[in-house]
Amino acid sequence: MDSTSSLRRHLREVRSALRVVVSVLGTLLLAALATGRARAPRPETPIAAARSLVVLVHGFGAGPDCWDAVAGALGGPGVAVVTHRYTWTARVEELGARLADEVEDLARRSGARSVTLVGHSLGGVIVTAGLADGRLAGVVTRVVTVAAPLRGTPLARLFPVGAVRDLRPASPALRGLADVPRRAGVPWTAVASHTDVVVAARAAVLDGTTPVVVDGVGHCGLLRDAGVVTRIAGLTRPARPTGRRRGPAAVHALPATARPALTLVA
Repeated sequence: MDSTSSLRRHLREVRSALRVVVSVLGTLLLAALATGRARAPRPETPIAAARSLVVLVHGFGAGPDCWDAVAGALGGPGVAVVTHRYTWTARVEELGARLADEVEDLARRSGARSVTLVGHSLGGVIVTAGLADGRLAGVVTRVVTVAAPLRGTPLARLFPVGAVRDLRPASPALRGLADVPRRAGVPWTAVASHTDVVVAARAAVLDGTTPVVVDGVGHCGLLRDAGVVTRIAGLTRPARPTGRRRGPAAVHALPATARPALTLVA
């Protein structure tokens, strides 16, 4: 009897592991397909003339092209949209420092009065790391993270290499970033999906963030869903730091009229 129960338990664990592997492979496949598409058009506003900057940071296995749908909804007079590229083989702390270097340089060259950082998945964690040492205080005026594993994802244990190693739940890197949204002192929105099998909605939210949680959209689909793209575009309008700290986060949903229509699940 004991051996039969043990065998059944083992089979359940194997099935669970296979589901996780399929989810990871599906996410990487979607990212690879997005990378092969045409690049978004260059921003109409040159960086030197920009009054407002929006910096987009892609996720693991993707590239700047993953922002095509989002970048097309951004911009406008005086707004320059920039995509940040990185190599995920480095650790999160190093990638955050490199992002901070670029943001400082962009802000200096543009003289922009507002800078918004938008990061998807691993990119959202890198955005958080870029704000950790405080040197972007007074430069960055708003943050939007999309399906970012700020509390980690169990899938990171399957591929513990480079920055992915830091995405394991309760990793030292993530523990060091836990209070960054509270310390940043700027509006910070954390977008997530209840149907994201890569990053759970609760794992994408930290104290100091304002959660926006949707249904029916997968991890990669969030960047191509009309409702989510519209919400991101609205959030990237110029904003000023409030200096006001927020209380513990609570998960909210998009209004019914703004719910995403696609049902693509990564």
